[in-house]
Amino acid sequence: MDLNAQLEGQQVESLSSTDSKFCVKDFVWSHEEWPKIDHNDFESGDNIPMISLSKVIKGRKDDSYRQTCNDMVAACEKWGFFKLIDHGIKLEIIENMKNMCSDLFDLPMEKKMKGGRLNSLPLGYSATNPDYGKNLPWAEIIQLLQSPQQVVGFATKVYGDQYHHKFSDAMLAYMEELDKLGMLIFEMLADGLGLPSDFFSKSFKEEKEATMIRVNRYPPCPLPEKCLGLGSHSDPHTLTILLQDDEVGGLQVLSPTDNQWVGIRPIPNSFVINIGDTLEAWTNGRLKSVVHRAVVNKERSRLSAAYFLSPSSQVMIESPPQLVQPISPNSKMYKPFTWGDFRKELLSQKRVSGKTALHRYLISPQ
Repeated sequence: MDLNAQLEGQQVESLSSTDSKFCVKDFVWSHEEWPKIDHNDFESGDNIPMISLSKVIKGRKDDSYRQTCNDMVAACEKWGFFKLIDHGIKLEIIENMKNMCSDLFDLPMEKKMKGGRLNSLPLGYSATNPDYGKNLPWAEIIQLLQSPQQVVGFATKVYGDQYHHKFSDAMLAYMEELDKLGMLIFEMLADGLGLPSDFFSKSFKEEKEATMIRVNRYPPCPLPEKCLGLGSHSDPHTLTILLQDDEVGGLQVLSPTDNQWVGIRPIPNSFVINIGDTLEAWTNGRLKSVVHRAVVNKERSRLSAAYFLSPSSQVMIESPPQLVQPISPNSKMYKPFTWGDFRKELLSQKRVSGKTALHRYLISPQ
């Protein structure tokens, strides 16, 4: 038996729950999905735009603000994402969330599974995602709505009534700060596109019924050349604020210029902001949702947290005339849809690969 066969036969304790026992071979992806560049190969992605909010002062729309808005829009038109620094969120809020999630991931599996994901909605804890059947993600996952009731309910299941506060308080404080940052980014994108400042943000004022956080921990993997933490996909939501691991790389983005994968170098105390499918449709394709994936490595565990902003269910996603008519009166790229309808489709689809979720709304060329 060769070495690879021996490795593939090993049981994966860290990703095997009490109900699902897995070997490495269960996580081996199709050959065409195998990563061609390592988790720490960043050279190809070092020209990704970096946006600083250091000169953006709330309420002051001066030349510095307008230039930053234009730079943000340009990055999202070309790349679909950018690195964000000087974002203003206190480091202790970020570190507290990371520490609480790391502590939870370190718990015994039987305790984590008390907060196991529901069958109806993919919320709670899961060791990989056994629903997929094949091409399993090499990741442990915590996925929670921005809902105090849901976050506290999850933490109480795992920790009990007396001990859930540290975890739930940390998660809710972090999500509250990211929500404020998200609203600022929406206003800046609207201003950069020549739309009313609240064009996007006004649709997020109601209860955060679909905005959520997904925290992934990718354990060391014996076969990183054949496995993936997350497969190639675009985010169906409106906007994603991603916290990378400060030290361990793994995020790779499909470059729109040459269709090659590029690695995104981790920068301490920064975020990666990417456009979701919903925002691409909302802007008539002007801002691009980006296909990305997570690769793994043999040596070190990696933690990342993605905050997905979504509007209220009844909000209609439709391109404004300002982004349609300058091209031509009949140049609308996507059929209008509500976020609620889109979310139903997503839940029935279970797995998004590439940009399949958005294609169903594409208007065929005349």
